[in-house]
Amino acid sequence: MKILICICTYKRNKSLIDCLKSFKKTIIPSDIKISFLIIDNTISNESVNIIKKFNKKFKFKILQINEKNRGIVNARNRCLLELRKIKCDYVAFFDDDCEIDKYWFKNIKQLIKETKSNIITGPQIYKKNYSKKIKNLGELFEKKVKENKSNVSWAASNNVIIKKNIILKEKIYFDKNLNKFGIGEDQLFFLKFNKLGYNIIWSKDIKVYEKVHFHRTDGKWVIDRSYRLGVLGNYIDKKIYGTIIGFVINYLKFIYYLVYSLLSLLNFSQKNYLYKFLNFFFRSIGRFLGPFIFKRIQFYKK
Repeated sequence: MKILICICTYKRNKSLIDCLKSFKKTIIPSDIKISFLIIDNTISNESVNIIKKFNKKFKFKILQINEKNRGIVNARNRCLLELRKIKCDYVAFFDDDCEIDKYWFKNIKQLIKETKSNIITGPQIYKKNYSKKIKNLGELFEKKVKENKSNVSWAASNNVIIKKNIILKEKIYFDKNLNKFGIGEDQLFFLKFNKLGYNIIWSKDIKVYEKVHFHRTDGKWVIDRSYRLGVLGNYIDKKIYGTIIGFVINYLKFIYYLVYSLLSLLNFSQKNYLYKFLNFFFRSIGRFLGPFIFKRIQFYKK
């Protein structure tokens, strides 16, 4: 089994090297061969010399490509174009700031054998590298999956593996309209595969680790991300279900998030109740305004 590891990076060279170093510690079954495709999304291709230096003492092959067109969608679509030239059976996507679990490949092999699934994903676990006084608010946005193994409708590209032949067969790309959103392009990408009948398996054993980013530890970040998720949700529902049904679903979810936000505010004993209120309330605002502002809004510039 040949697995191509795709990592898109933008000005996080130290994190990228830490990510690559984590692969040295993994247990890789003898019948699994891995290689790397690194897409640098800076104009200057600033990681090229760092990767060349690191590659001299790295036992896996690294192909580094520069994608000058700014944006995560452009970078990930470049991955999809380049992988057509590379011999592999599966393609795995990771973020440049994550570290892979030691048993990731061993568990992937077992899960593929058990489930015959074309797409497998798992949790991103935040490392305890921060003060106890600082809340890890990223947990508010993680998948809430209770079972050890579950069927899910989508996956995030910080920890997912997909069979190459279904990418080639279905010709699905990351949506360019989400290039400046900063979130959601991976959700829509995998929802499209799920809609076509491809099962997506989530397993607690397929895990990666990420340090907490300190800009993600206050209410302002929760408000911004929740609002973006609301606007994004409107767009995704229309893409998956069509304009009319998507419009109806969007406003049903607007009501749901609004009601749930009020219930969260009233539950003072609940952990992080105030942040949960902000999360659901601003998702509802994003849902309400999404149909009117999506085409005009940009969450980051080139």
